[in-house]
Amino acid sequence: MRLSLFALLALLAACSQKPVEKPKESAPRLPKITHFYGNAASVPKGESLTLCYGTENIDSVTITPSDDKDLRPALNRCIAHRPTKDTTYTMTAKGPGGETTASFSVRVGPSSPKERVLIQSFLSLGSGPFNAGARVQLCYTTDGATAVSVQPAVPAKLAPGTNQCFTVSPDKTTTYVLSATTGDGGTDRMQVTVPIH
Repeated sequence: MRLSLFALLALLAACSQKPVEKPKESAPRLPKITHFYGNAASVPKGESLTLCYGTENIDSVTITPSDDKDLRPALNRCIAHRPTKDTTYTMTAKGPGGETTASFSVRVGPSSPKERVLIQSFLSLGSGPFNAGARVQLCYTTDGATAVSVQPAVPAKLAPGTNQCFTVSPDKTTTYVLSATTGDGGTDRMQVTVPIH
């Protein structure tokens, strides 16, 4: 079917009257911190804490306190920091859509005991089994220890050193536990069992 010239002109006029819509400019997306946490709620003094974070729609990130010079936006990233006291960590993320923050706190506890090899040997002279009340000599060697003790306790005063010995007279099979320590909290333990008939 042919359109008349009048109908064609009317159709063109109607089309030309529709305003041309400009595409809407989308607003920048808001910055987002997807996660920010430490690997522990408390750490012993002198030890490091691992801080992990994730971000979206950001250009820069800062964490206070932190001495990491290479902080950057990332979906998932971890860094280390050694707090010296109870600390609140604050992360600030900035992007075209603004700024957002997140924080968490960590406690710093006393230094953890340092396990070391301080006792080189601890043994009884003679294989046993022994008679009840028999005198049995126990000997030990320590290296780096500043103090030594044994449980069950004995009357003899124990001292750190090489080839140190003391005598026990158990009336039943007894396990003796030797403990050695250092001034900075280092510890070590070794045990020997004295069998009795």
